[in-house]
Amino acid sequence: MTDSWRFRDEWLIRAFAGAAGITPQIVQQFRDEKKKYFSHALIDLGTLTSEQVIKTVETAFKVRHFPLTPEKVDKFAFSMVPEKICRKYEIVPFSVSESEIKVAMSNTSDFNAQSDVEALTGRRLLPFFSLPREIDSCLDQLFSADTVIYDLLSRVEAPEDIMVVGEANADESQDSAVTSPVIKLVNSIISQAYRKRSSDIHIEHEEAASHVRIRVDGELKNIMKLPRHIAMGPVVSRIKIMSDLDVSIHMRPQDGRTKIRIAGAEVGLRVSILPTSFGEKVVMRILDQRAAEVPFEKLGFAPEVSAGLDKCMASTQGILLVTGPTGSGKTTTLYSILNKVKQEKTNIVTAEDPIEYKLPGINQVQVNEKQGLTFAGVLRSVLRQDPDIIMVGEIRDHETADIAFQAAMTGHLVLSTLHTNDTISTIGRLMDMGVDRFKVSPGLLAITAQRLVRKLCPLCAEAVEESDRDPAIMEALADHGFEAVYYRGVGCKNCEGSGYVGRTSIVELLMPDVKVKELINAGAVSDDVKAAALDAKCLRTLTHDALWHLSTGQTDLAEVETYLDIKKSAPVPAPAAEPVAGEPQTAASPVGAQPRLADGKKPVIMVADDDPIMRMLLKKFIEGAGYLVREAVDGEEALTSIASGVVPDMLLTDINMPRLNGMDLVKGIRETLGLLDLPIIMLTTENSDKSQEMAFKLGADDYIIKPFKGNIVIARITAALRRAGKIR
Repeated sequence: MTDSWRFRDEWLIRAFAGAAGITPQIVQQFRDEKKKYFSHALIDLGTLTSEQVIKTVETAFKVRHFPLTPEKVDKFAFSMVPEKICRKYEIVPFSVSESEIKVAMSNTSDFNAQSDVEALTGRRLLPFFSLPREIDSCLDQLFSADTVIYDLLSRVEAPEDIMVVGEANADESQDSAVTSPVIKLVNSIISQAYRKRSSDIHIEHEEAASHVRIRVDGELKNIMKLPRHIAMGPVVSRIKIMSDLDVSIHMRPQDGRTKIRIAGAEVGLRVSILPTSFGEKVVMRILDQRAAEVPFEKLGFAPEVSAGLDKCMASTQGILLVTGPTGSGKTTTLYSILNKVKQEKTNIVTAEDPIEYKLPGINQVQVNEKQGLTFAGVLRSVLRQDPDIIMVGEIRDHETADIAFQAAMTGHLVLSTLHTNDTISTIGRLMDMGVDRFKVSPGLLAITAQRLVRKLCPLCAEAVEESDRDPAIMEALADHGFEAVYYRGVGCKNCEGSGYVGRTSIVELLMPDVKVKELINAGAVSDDVKAAALDAKCLRTLTHDALWHLSTGQTDLAEVETYLDIKKSAPVPAPAAEPVAGEPQTAASPVGAQPRLADGKKPVIMVADDDPIMRMLLKKFIEGAGYLVREAVDGEEALTSIASGVVPDMLLTDINMPRLNGMDLVKGIRETLGLLDLPIIMLTTENSDKSQEMAFKLGADDYIIKPFKGNIVIARITAALRRAGKIR
């Protein structure tokens, strides 16, 4: 029925009732034609001009008109209300102050819109009328992919010049969604990851947004938050085009490779696309040639480990197995060994899947099992190439293992990797593969089992105070013959507040002697082999090596504790305090409805301010509203606390503080720690547009002008937590 058609601005009909030329027949005609807006239908028909419509609305609803254009919209004000709310109510927030937010509305009488915006911003809404088409056009432009991307790019460092090797003029014709700003955004992501020495880039999607994460020194951290429709569409499409993948396929995994030139260096990217419930997740492995050129001496091995491996490298035959889980640095270790042993008189051949780095002076063969080129097949051919040293990327099956050990006993030095947890279990793994014991024992030179741990920053590492040292660790250090001291990273500019720079290996090394080989040959159980190896001092355990790295200040206890096989006495828990009967409630536990997180816990607000009186006042207001408060005397204490894993639900920070000011604190949280979703409110004494702009650029979600009122503080905190989806 046409009578049921409603205009998007149905509320305006009564404002024009009785106006000249606007008859019920005209209204019905517009309904029959299913006009979207009644006001614009009048303008298009020529019944009224835009100025007459605006004047009528201003008179009828007692509101002012705002001539809306994207250029007149303040970005900070616009960012405070999500797209879903803006489109639902047809509104555009265009200006914000300490107590008010100005909003252009097509229906200034929509009280649901007013209450939702006030709840989300913690400010009183001041409505202005704008024509519906102005609002629609403004929303489309402000939320368009290009506008959002340019806004993102304005808040990150300029990317390095990146060129895809073999791509002519970045062919954009393959997908209409891939435009110049998208190319710049993808370049910016890759550039940031490369500058921060990242090994992988992850682009993953959630229901509300998408995140870009990079893996630095083995740890993933967020570097950018993207609107989901942009990340899922143009960004993924651009990456597919770069890596020569099918842009039209969205429901099947795809794998590709590309090569780029960045800052004068040629870098490989290995791309993996995986469909998930919220879109295609992308992982890009950065294959930086510098990783293959790490000198053996720079691997950070203990002197005993280096001496043992040097002995293996001097051998003319035998097999060296490097073991450990995925991502433990096995390939880097093997490449460093190959670079050290290569000589003009030596023929070195490798079989790899895939070849990640090109090594000059070494013959590398790519395994391709789909085409029947297996490790075993390549290894057979390699043996006919008169090799002196053979490197097998990975021993995966009986046939490969059998040929490798046969080669090791017939005048070849063989290097390979195996996925096992420790050196002793590697022997059992070889037996399970079907390798004969009489081949394992004579062919085996050494087995290493390694793990990667983060290295302490040399500029801020300091010895842990004696009163804070763990007695069990101190005893273990003494038992293993090391100095009873260990270190920790405080955090500085060099390490971006993390306390770590780079990674090093902790290594278990087994160099079996005659007795251990006899036990292997006899089929002894792992425990007997281990006991004999320890007695003969030919097994240097992971615990021993971890303690060496700890005592020499290479790393800290948090990094190696997992690998320490020492007995620690469990702490005795303190008895819980009994509630005192009749004790009055404090401001920290008020009566009535309380703010709660999804798990029912009270939200924790961290207050960072060097003024103790200011902290006391804020704590009183915040705890009185039912929140929990954690205090920090300056930015450094706040950043250290959050970096240690004690992350609050919100941060309230002053701008001017000693040691680390609020601006550097926010930068550290957003860039170094990658906490893009942590709500942050800045405290400032400057009531101007400059304060808003500064807060917006730093990554803060809001600001509060000093001196403040308690109800304003609580309104801002509650609004920011709502916007972040932490409370409702």
